[in-house]
Amino acid sequence: MISLEFATNMFGHIKPEIKKRLEKVVDKPNQKNWENSHCIIVNSKGRMLTLWQAVLAVDPFFVRSKPLDAEWPSIPTKETIVKAINYAVFEYGKEELN
Repeated sequence: MISLEFATNMFGHIKPEIKKRLEKVVDKPNQKNWENSHCIIVNSKGRMLTLWQAVLAVDPFFVRSKPLDAEWPSIPTKETIVKAINYAVFEYGKEELN
């Protein structure tokens, strides 16, 4: 996924092991993979943006909270996750520049 090449966190470009976690949730969105990736920062320019926040930006009806010890009530689709990553990397923050 080309957009992951431009994803950043507080330390610069994301490390290969973080990239693999994101690729894994894209390839197979399930409870385990979403739990392991929802909190990854995918854009650190300006305000930090996690994958979960990016999903909420492209799907405002997605789950906004969950109990700590419970499973996610729903998991975003592959298409939603890809759209969210593309939003985070290529669109997020541009509206602040205008």
